Amino acid sequence: MNLHRTESVEKEVQESRKQVVGYARVSTADQNLDMQMIALKEYGVPEHQIFSDKMSGASQKRPGLRAAIRAAQGSDVEFVVWKLDRLGRTVRGIIDTMQGFQDCQLHLVSLTERFDMASPMGNAMFHIMAAMAQMERDLIRERTRAGLKAARERGDAHGRPQAVTPERAKQAELMVLAGAGAGQILPVLQAMDGPKIGRSRVYQWVREYRAELSLALEAETGNV
Repeated sequence: MNLHRTESVEKEVQESRKQVVGYARVSTADQNLDMQMIALKEYGVPEHQIFSDKMSGASQKRPGLRAAIRAAQGSDVEFVVWKLDRLGRTVRGIIDTMQGFQDCQLHLVSLTERFDMASPMGNAMFHIMAAMAQMERDLIRERTRAGLKAARERGDAHGRPQAVTPERAKQAELMVLAGAGAGQILPVLQAMDGPKIGRSRVYQWVREYRAELSLALEAETGNV
């Protein structure tokens, strides 16, 4: 009896050591987090371990998400969300975030989809999703380049300044797709042959190009 009780106590201690971190997000300040908070608490996430953001999933600056990731660092910590779409606005954004989790060896659990990235099935699903997302990126890249080339041949500048020559546009496209920001692209384009190009022109071009990519992606995958 004493041995049984000892084993039971040890099991309870081990289970109590397991940490759970939750993350919740809504797109606007007018929306509330109640439903997500309830689901996370019912799963066992302590309230002080739930982090949240009230902003679009497309935003790269989500302080709540960054804080949750920092809190989830460890070998036996679950990072729990109500739904996978709380990690991003598009399929590509969700996959990129999940890839970051895998690189950091974070244990991701999604309650609605019953997704557990630590399980063999969850890991297999992630790799399938990542492969599909990469294929979408490649297709969008090819269509965008073909569309821009056709527009240039028609003489349609899409409202972009003439200072963005075809050579500069090609270089900027490659850098944007590689994740570079306008501040990184600016000196590279300024060093290339062509008319003088200023900071505002480059930033405008990058905004417009990213908008085109976003629209193309939404046409393929829809908002999530």
